[in-house]
Amino acid sequence: MKKKEEFSFLKGTWKQIKKINDKVYQIIDGLDTHKLYAINYKNLKQRFAEELENYKNHPELIDIEEFSANYVFGYHSSNNIDSMYSKQAMFIEVKSYLNNMRNCA
Repeated sequence: MKKKEEFSFLKGTWKQIKKINDKVYQIIDGLDTHKLYAINYKNLKQRFAEELENYKNHPELIDIEEFSANYVFGYHSSNNIDSMYSKQAMFIEVKSYLNNMRNCA
């Protein structure tokens, strides 16, 4: 028996497994592209204004990244959303919004 032909019966099976695996990953990737959150910008501005008021005597303690992370965590926890991609996407959006809001003020 030649060395190349020794496990030739596995080639077809391996190709089928790889094809199924690729399809599963495509389905999973497709699920995580949708936004699982909706940002209420009025609520976000109000919460951030409260944060600014709480730390008005120590403005150096205000950290937009920490506030954004806490806001995102609270939103996802209260809405029972367990998706790391959704949390990351919302964190980036909230942080960007607050940075822009602060730069304009």
